[in-house]
Amino acid sequence: MTAPLRLLLLGGYLSYRALFEWLRPSLFISVMLVTPVLQMLFFAELGRYAGSADPSYFVIGNAIVGCTVACVYGPMLAMSEERATGTLPVLLASPASRICIFVGRLIPFAVNGLLVSAYTLFFGSLVTDAHIPADRIPPLGLTLLIAASACSGLGLCLGAIGLVSRDVPFLANLVALLMLLVSGANIGMDRLPVWLRVLGEALPLSRGIEAARRIARGDSLSAVGGLLLGEIVIGLVYLVASVGVFAWAEKTARTKATLELA
Repeated sequence: MTAPLRLLLLGGYLSYRALFEWLRPSLFISVMLVTPVLQMLFFAELGRYAGSADPSYFVIGNAIVGCTVACVYGPMLAMSEERATGTLPVLLASPASRICIFVGRLIPFAVNGLLVSAYTLFFGSLVTDAHIPADRIPPLGLTLLIAASACSGLGLCLGAIGLVSRDVPFLANLVALLMLLVSGANIGMDRLPVWLRVLGEALPLSRGIEAARRIARGDSLSAVGGLLLGEIVIGLVYLVASVGVFAWAEKTARTKATLELA
């Protein structure tokens, strides 16, 4: 078990660290810390002005959606940059477990997304009228972790697509905007057209957001267990899909002898 665990943890850490070869600290702070907070404050104040919902509704929803910055773009860049930096042939030639490779790349971004969501939630509770009881913090933390992990599974799937396509950044932007619209963060799922509601349920976060709101209102973890289980299943589906796309890209590259172009 030592080698798989080493690959899982060290491989994920090095992949995460490799992003800072070109990512400046100022960019990291503005994207990871400032943008989610400003987005949350915008919708919270807009909701207050319109009188549509309690501020906690928007604070919780946008805090969870804030993890998309790390969980969608991070894994996508970590995987797609394998081709750009010329390390893809080495990765494909390695006998290492593909599951360990993918899960290892998911872990640091899931933790990063959890921290972004927690920071945004904490800041929102300080500067708005949103009140979250202290005893609700542990179950909320678990919900944020599950939501961030599921979202990272989607990011990995986009990253695997990036091994065979150059248009993944555009796709990632589109997916992130869709999640902001159809996840229920700012517009209730019951107010969306049926096709948008189905799309929202097919993407991560919608169940996590609903579970977090119910926990903040006093529901127990067992009461929202179905929602959390659904969020876990969605994340696993995207993780399995990412492994499948990667296997297809690897087979295609080996067949055509085009590892650098895979």
